[in-house]
Amino acid sequence: MDDHTIRVLEFEKVLALLAAEAAFSVGRERALALRPETSFTRASELQAQTAEMRLLDQMGVDVPFSGARDIRPAIHAAAIGQALDASDLVDAAQTLKTAWRAHATLEKIRPRVPRLAQIADGISDFRHFAEAVDEAITPRGDVADSASELLATTRRELRTAQERLDQRAQAALADALRRGIAQEGLLTERNGRKVIPIKADSRGALHGIVHDVSSSGATVFIEPMGVVEAGNQVRELQLAEDREVRRVLQRLSAMLGDSSDAALASVLALGGLDLISAKVRLGRKLRADLPPPGDFASWFSDSGATILVRARHPLLRGDVVPTNIEVGGSYAGVLITGPNTGGKTVALKTLGLLSLMAQAGIPVPCNDGSRFRCYERVYADIGDEQSIEQSLSTFSSHMRNVIAILAKAAPGTLVLLDELGAGTDPTEGAALARAILETLLDRGCTVVATTHHGELKVLAHTDPRLRNASVEFDLETLSPTYHLVVGLPGQSNALAIAQRLGLESEVLARAELQLSPEHFEFEQLLEEIREERSAAAAARQREDAAHREAEDLRAALAERRETIEHERAAILEAAQREAEDVVAAARRELEDLRRHAASRDVDLRAAEETLRRMDAELAKVAAKAKPQRTEIARPSASREVGAGDRVHVRDIPQVGEALSAVGEDGRVEVQFGSLRMKVSVERIDRIERGPAGEGHAEKVVVPLGPPVAIELDLRGQRADEALERCESYLDNAFRAGMPFVRIIHGKGTGALRAAIREMLAHHPLVRRVESAAANEGGEGVTIALLAG
Repeated sequence: MDDHTIRVLEFEKVLALLAAEAAFSVGRERALALRPETSFTRASELQAQTAEMRLLDQMGVDVPFSGARDIRPAIHAAAIGQALDASDLVDAAQTLKTAWRAHATLEKIRPRVPRLAQIADGISDFRHFAEAVDEAITPRGDVADSASELLATTRRELRTAQERLDQRAQAALADALRRGIAQEGLLTERNGRKVIPIKADSRGALHGIVHDVSSSGATVFIEPMGVVEAGNQVRELQLAEDREVRRVLQRLSAMLGDSSDAALASVLALGGLDLISAKVRLGRKLRADLPPPGDFASWFSDSGATILVRARHPLLRGDVVPTNIEVGGSYAGVLITGPNTGGKTVALKTLGLLSLMAQAGIPVPCNDGSRFRCYERVYADIGDEQSIEQSLSTFSSHMRNVIAILAKAAPGTLVLLDELGAGTDPTEGAALARAILETLLDRGCTVVATTHHGELKVLAHTDPRLRNASVEFDLETLSPTYHLVVGLPGQSNALAIAQRLGLESEVLARAELQLSPEHFEFEQLLEEIREERSAAAAARQREDAAHREAEDLRAALAERRETIEHERAAILEAAQREAEDVVAAARRELEDLRRHAASRDVDLRAAEETLRRMDAELAKVAAKAKPQRTEIARPSASREVGAGDRVHVRDIPQVGEALSAVGEDGRVEVQFGSLRMKVSVERIDRIERGPAGEGHAEKVVVPLGPPVAIELDLRGQRADEALERCESYLDNAFRAGMPFVRIIHGKGTGALRAAIREMLAHHPLVRRVESAAANEGGEGVTIALLAG
């Protein structure tokens, strides 16, 4: 990417904002070194990484970075055999532990964020090293006694020798005080040795080694001879302690140095994750809608138009007026005209800077609906770079940049030109600007330019590759509105502004005489077009508001209608269930009568006739009840179900998505969140067409279920086989409208009964489970009352 373009578009200021969001110095370093990618493959990879990190942010998953430090200098030192300080080892252990936690976090959700998990694959497991450091070094940065057995022994001996030294020194001090030769009753140290302050004129009264004399010469600091040997022993143990501490630090440093390459890769991988996380945090501050969480392909491509919807310049503060602009689609160039300070350059910079941010994987502050193209080259000539030292005027500096751009211009290039043709004779400048624009367009470039030349407005109007645009200006307040209007050239408003500022009318009149009638006609035409566009925009807003109001009213009415239908269905369902319970009770009574009749000496033929008559009456009651459920829960006897449809299943509160057409068993495979199950089509209350609309790959007609026996005998079967048969039987019984079923499993060891009842207790088609009466099989039979 061109360095001049990066500088004039102020991309490095965006990098400074990005670096401020990094958690540790490696991430900040990588942020400041970030550059836009010119390859679509690499640029889309960066945006994909950012989209995955935004998905994690949306999910509430935090990648840990706390405690991370830039330990690269320590790794390099350990790699060449140097012994690290305890604090450096603690920082290294903490950083590598943090990196491994980040790896573990991303590994758990690898299918959702595969690119981030791939970055984390560069992190190695240094838990053994971290545990060794934690055991050997205390949180205060001191080597612990437990670091080695020799160190623990040496320190125990040192403490004993120190106590012995203190006792002998205190005894010598007490003797000196008793004899009146001590200057004061305090022991002190000189050169690491215990000494007693003795009066100078009494120095011969105490045998020992002189270590120091006070500045006045009145006090001599003497180590008594009785203390020297104890002091020597303490010093020897201190030196032994230092040697063992260095050996421990050397051992830990060697552990890090032996795996220096893996440690360095882990730090860099953690820094890369920190950079991506910083992008997401910056995007949150900028209120950037792109990239959406988990999505980069829908708005970022290697061809087509660049469309900005309510784009905001990321470096502007306060109430920023958003910009809407499109370029590179049906027209390859946009020419922006209008008064100075009106926002032309800001619009130009916004387009260029946001394109660079998109190609660097940084979230873009614009609304959803925006589209970005990845450009192989981006060139910008913005601002005045005149230089007295280099004998460059404004025109010369612009031309030098334009010449460099023309030398590299090719298809896939975005060119941004500010004040094209300015700084020289207007006629020649306009001609030169026109030639530059046409040359860039001929070479397949995408061009956005600002200018004051009226001749270029005509070019943009006549050349189908160009589109006029302008920034609005409020003549009442003499201030720009910063709104960019695509499709209309700008008005200079020079005379109007001069008049509002109080220029003499005579001067204004003379100026008007210098202008051609065509100029006034053109300006009047532009004003009329603007008024018509404003009126049309206002009408469109009113129409949109009316449409939204109508849609809201329609939705409210639909919701109210649905509520009423649900209430009506609930009432009818309750009545239906009550009738079915009555039917079920009657059938159980019939079974009792049948058994009693079989055990007594009665007229069996007459009893059988009576039972058949009662069965017929019950069948009539059930037949009358059955159509009500069909009409309420199922508006039609058959309907079309296709893969991708959203289905509302009775007794399941969550809306499901049909994954297949209806199978031969009359069931549809439906996805409820992470749960996938087969559902009888008779349980489907409502169908909403999926996103494919009428373009389903396969549609079938759902038939009504066949009649089913009231009992299912599973005795003698294995549990898995029995459960499979029971599942299919329940589905068929529900489709047939059975109010309850009897499952005969026998008593035996109770294993089959427990498995059947466990399945029934959690089955969505079963409303209640109860044991049969003692005279109907007892614990060997389970009665399941079906839902719906």
